[in-house]
Amino acid sequence: MEYKRVNWGFLLFLVLEIMMIVGLIFGVFDGIDIEDTLIGTVFSESTIFLAPTIVLIMGNRDCSLSDRLGLKSMKLSVLAMVFLYGIAIMPLGTLANGISMLWVDNVVLEESASILQDKWYVSLFATAVIAPLAEEYCFRAFMYNGYRRDGAGFSAVFLSSIAFAFMHMNFNQAAYALIVGIAFALIYEATGSFWSSFLCHLMFNAESIIVMFLEEHFYPGTYDDLSVDREELISEMPELIIAAIVGLVFAICFLLLTAKLSNRQENLKDLFTKREDRPRVITAPFVITLIMLLTYMILSEL
Repeated sequence: MEYKRVNWGFLLFLVLEIMMIVGLIFGVFDGIDIEDTLIGTVFSESTIFLAPTIVLIMGNRDCSLSDRLGLKSMKLSVLAMVFLYGIAIMPLGTLANGISMLWVDNVVLEESASILQDKWYVSLFATAVIAPLAEEYCFRAFMYNGYRRDGAGFSAVFLSSIAFAFMHMNFNQAAYALIVGIAFALIYEATGSFWSSFLCHLMFNAESIIVMFLEEHFYPGTYDDLSVDREELISEMPELIIAAIVGLVFAICFLLLTAKLSNRQENLKDLFTKREDRPRVITAPFVITLIMLLTYMILSEL
């Protein structure tokens, strides 16, 4: 069963992550400048890339790698719809981020100093190209597609998005990663192409980096004070909610148009169709990994 290998791959990611942390503690990687944005990103994303790669190498080769991962091209009309979809889902992520900031710190803000110390194009390449490539490969092409190949419905969307959210290992990023992870899985299904979710992920990450550099350029010192005015944030919630609702309506329209242009309307519909032959894709390795990640996230907030 494909889903069993997928869940073991998720646990393998955690094992590799623990090995990396232990290596950092004992100085195994002292020669690597992980404070550098580009090197640090490649280093941190390596476990996300390696885990599914190891499982794929050891697994059955019942189809080509391109088919297994959804490495197919898209028509220009589909590409345009995916681009518009990517824009439409951004307010949803912003709202989830804002809600999480009422209780926990904004992790991206805390990392702003290291991000801004590099050239803008270096930070943009690291955050908007390298990270999305590794994460879409792992959580959509490997996990989501693996669940779907076994016949899973919306559980494939939800579980791969939960895994994507918890992979960030903090509640702030997990909040909006869950929302956009669902959006990425849906556009992947609507096109059948890895490149669609990668493009949306690239746009989502690029927007935050571009805004950060523009604000620092025109308003120097913007990120010197990392404190969050929660009262001001609460006052902005109605606007964020309205923007998210409008974005959601447009996102649904663009998603349906994308599926139609890709001749995958039935594929998208199948996600929400109840069938008796759906597999139960949750297994012990998946649950163990989630519990361990959640425990770490809770302890980090204490």
